Amino acid sequence: MLSSKNSDYNAYLMGYFRSGPGQTHKVEQLHYAYSRDGRRWFELNENKPVWASTLGEGILRDPFIGQGPDGRWHLVYTIRPMGPSIGYAVSDDLVHWREERALPLMKDIPETVNSWAPEFSYDAESGEFLVYWASSIGADLSKSKHYAARTRDFMTFSDTQLFFDPGFQTIDASLAEHEGRYYMAVKDESHVYNPDTRPRPPMNFLAVSDQMEGPYARVPGFQTPDYTEGPEFLWIVAEKKWLLLYDYWAYGKFGIIESRDMLNWSEELDESLIRFPYRARHATVFPIAENELRSLLERYALLAHYRTTTYSPVRVAACEEDGFFHDAFGMRSVTMQIQPNSLSGTQLLYDEGDDENGLALRICDGRLEAAVRAKGSLLTVVSAAGLLERGGWQDIAVVYEEGGLTLFVDGAATAEGFASFSLVRSHDSTGGYGGRFGVDAFGDSDGRAAFDGAMRHVCVYAVALRREDVVLPG
Repeated sequence: MLSSKNSDYNAYLMGYFRSGPGQTHKVEQLHYAYSRDGRRWFELNENKPVWASTLGEGILRDPFIGQGPDGRWHLVYTIRPMGPSIGYAVSDDLVHWREERALPLMKDIPETVNSWAPEFSYDAESGEFLVYWASSIGADLSKSKHYAARTRDFMTFSDTQLFFDPGFQTIDASLAEHEGRYYMAVKDESHVYNPDTRPRPPMNFLAVSDQMEGPYARVPGFQTPDYTEGPEFLWIVAEKKWLLLYDYWAYGKFGIIESRDMLNWSEELDESLIRFPYRARHATVFPIAENELRSLLERYALLAHYRTTTYSPVRVAACEEDGFFHDAFGMRSVTMQIQPNSLSGTQLLYDEGDDENGLALRICDGRLEAAVRAKGSLLTVVSAAGLLERGGWQDIAVVYEEGGLTLFVDGAATAEGFASFSLVRSHDSTGGYGGRFGVDAFGDSDGRAAFDGAMRHVCVYAVALRREDVVLPG
């Protein structure tokens, strides 16, 4: 459960599994994405799993991650085969998950068909976690209600109790605390199994209570768009605003609405304002600390880090058909620290690809310039004069985000442009940093154009870093 009392975070992590529209192309394992504003999410590990369950059939769906008072992260999730259990694991760093086990929370309730979409909330007054999930009792999945149990350690649990039953089927509940009241976003699932008596399409509604364990009463007049599920709250610290994210699972997309008071909500944000990883489904979203984000970026987004201080061109890729320096990309970030001796002439800082497909960064007569190409089409951006200095170390970055190209000097965006393309195609050209290694993305091939100075900490990332992340810490 999230709370508007949390005020120390400006970085956010998403956990999700993957599937295409209507449960096709499934990759039912844990994936990560990160965001700085809760609206634009960038996949880590190139949208590949970061952890896989070994329970039962090895299925991990509907992940939910939350932090306990001891700083440890707890993960609960849906497993198969269906039955009385949910999945569980714990981590100290969001990278290494351990103590994986099935929690048979419905074992004492006969005829339990399933245990789906578990979540939990920490009750600071009692020192306990309230774990809640949806189960159907009987012959099929047509009687879903929410059940709950309490625990201090995810080892021993109280007796399972009925948690929420509005009189029709519900799944996918998520809690948040705002100004002393508890709000539940939950999916009305009744149409799926009773389309004749409940003709309204599936959607999410709100309920509210003065106590975490309820009882909850429905908030009148609120619902998310038709055919949505998997609601999750996220408190955006800098804006003092709640986001509610939800999944159009059959259509392969997400939606977001906003509120400051949990009662008055915006229209759904335009798709141009949001971004989610391709085929992400049923996400958990939560704040993380800056050091945790840095660790995750280094683990799951950093393609290469050349730490050594160098004074002449360094080749890192030969003429080959594959490898990260040759592969196609829709996102790329290159950060480095430079100490120029001079700023005159043309000096290549980074050279990936060529004049058909590639990315390049250079100093040209005192200005910082970047170029990106796709199938020969060219976009260049040029910073203002006077930003680069001789003699001192400066942080330099170029970020390519699906058509957008941005230059940064010492953490400040200095130039931006937008291309007519989004994907930079693969190539087989040589490349490196500190000089030119063939025909560069600017289209030049005259000499090495070596950088006159020192370079260090050249980093290449598979994500489009945000402004806060383009400067190396320390």
